[in-house]
Amino acid sequence: MKSLHIGIAGAGPAGLAAALYLSRAGHHVEILERYERPAPVGSGLLMQPTGLTVLDDLGLFERVRALGSRIERLHGADARSGRTVLDVRYDAAPGGRYGLAVQRAALFDTLHDAVLVAGIPIRTGLPLAGTAATGSGVALIAATGDQVGVYDLVVDTSGARSPLIGGSAVAPKVRDLSYGAFWATLDGGAARYDRTALSQRYDRAKVMIGVLPAGRAKPGEAERVAFSGA
Repeated sequence: MKSLHIGIAGAGPAGLAAALYLSRAGHHVEILERYERPAPVGSGLLMQPTGLTVLDDLGLFERVRALGSRIERLHGADARSGRTVLDVRYDAAPGGRYGLAVQRAALFDTLHDAVLVAGIPIRTGLPLAGTAATGSGVALIAATGDQVGVYDLVVDTSGARSPLIGGSAVAPKVRDLSYGAFWATLDGGAARYDRTALSQRYDRAKVMIGVLPAGRAKPGEAERVAFSGA
């Protein structure tokens, strides 16, 4: 395959990982980010074995593993009766699989540092509004109406509400959800919780709260816990 000039919309974990893979495959890649300074958004997340395999393939697994919390199971119970309604264990499948709970900052910083080391340019302060076909490729159009680059390929990793979706004939339509959610990253301290599980409590199908051990954002920091509700 010939080397392509590729523009990646969004400097989140997906965009950073895609940039690393495409650059290593010999393509000329640049990332376009709407904010002046790329930064993580959100609290903790639970990475599944597939995502951990990707990090390992990129040579970044050990750094993230050292910051994260190993998760052995997902456990959920009814908030009123205490009855277990969900108990999924990773060791039910062969291969030594497990989940890894990490702070989004830990994952973002690891990928972002790798992109900087690779010399992949990140152009910031460029909110994108759409695309336009040109004789030499696909142009990305900024919210100001200016053309910010022409590419052989555009990869949109900026989320379900990306303004680029409107110009796509194949992207799924955005559908608003009928519920909301919140999350926070808190000091675990002396709190009592299962440090090897994502623990959730349900009030029927209406309300859910969860506690996820989230590891450290940086080496030497105290471990944190992600609290979520929906």
